[in-house]
Amino acid sequence: MSIFNFCHRFVPCLADPARRTSLGLKAALVVLHIVYAGILFLFDSDLIEKTKQEPWSYTALYLLLCVATLIQYFVTSCSSPGNVLDAMRDVNEKNSLFSKASMLSKPPASSKNGSLIITVEGSQSERNIPGSNVTSWTKLVLDMHPPGTSIRTVTCSYCNVEQPPRAKHCHDCDRCVLQFDHHCVWLGVCIGWGNHCRFWWYIFEETALCIWTGILYITYLKANISRAWYSKYFLSPFCFFHCFCYFQ
Repeated sequence: MSIFNFCHRFVPCLADPARRTSLGLKAALVVLHIVYAGILFLFDSDLIEKTKQEPWSYTALYLLLCVATLIQYFVTSCSSPGNVLDAMRDVNEKNSLFSKASMLSKPPASSKNGSLIITVEGSQSERNIPGSNVTSWTKLVLDMHPPGTSIRTVTCSYCNVEQPPRAKHCHDCDRCVLQFDHHCVWLGVCIGWGNHCRFWWYIFEETALCIWTGILYITYLKANISRAWYSKYFLSPFCFFHCFCYFQ
């Protein structure tokens, strides 16, 4: 128990089960990439020979894609999907600063020829952008609805904030996400407005890497299919399974 307390003290994220699971999945994914690529470069004699002859052509491109995929994975997993609370705070801060600047730049009243002239620019700006934080965010949320559609604001019962269209509360992250798509377990983060493009770039790179790795494994197995160990440990069980499924 003291070892766990020691780890939790110096690595606080291990005390959270959700973050601990996310770190475990990330470590498992990195290990899978290293293992699958390492088996090829350890046992595939043709690939090893090709690497010795042309180290900066075929092999370099494959390793570059593998490294780029892992980098894109960590960039996406560490990115913010766009939180509703953060967006609301930014809008409220900008509106409050704008209203203060407009009030300071325009004098409330001026005297000319003995008569009193009251300026109304400040009051107009306050009507356009109310000083109330809730009203400012509510007005912005209402403006996001397409014209001609029924306007209905939804207040999150967990975050107690009005959600814009397509926003949703994620129970895994315990926060409202802008343009919520889904919560990716392998990335350990929600996919939303802030990281949607990064997510698709990662999917593209990971798909290309998986296809390339599959081609290398098929080439390796084809070249070694006549070996006795391959026929004994792979072909025989495969044929038995195929016959079993055929006669059922």
